[in-house]
Amino acid sequence: MIKTFIDSGVLIAAARGNSEKSLPAVQVLDDANRSFVSSPFLKLEVLPKAIYNQCRE
Repeated sequence: MIKTFIDSGVLIAAARGNSEKSLPAVQVLDDANRSFVSSPFLKLEVLPKAIYNQCRE
């Protein structure tokens, strides 16, 4: 397993799904050979944008 630190930019790019950065982001997230690591601060980075855009999922 490859340990991979997930950045908020990767999650946001994958969630948008409409930019040139989306496909590589989704490919990294779908890689079965990776084990993902993050910090508690990731939630603090991603939630304000989701709340602003009224995303509930």
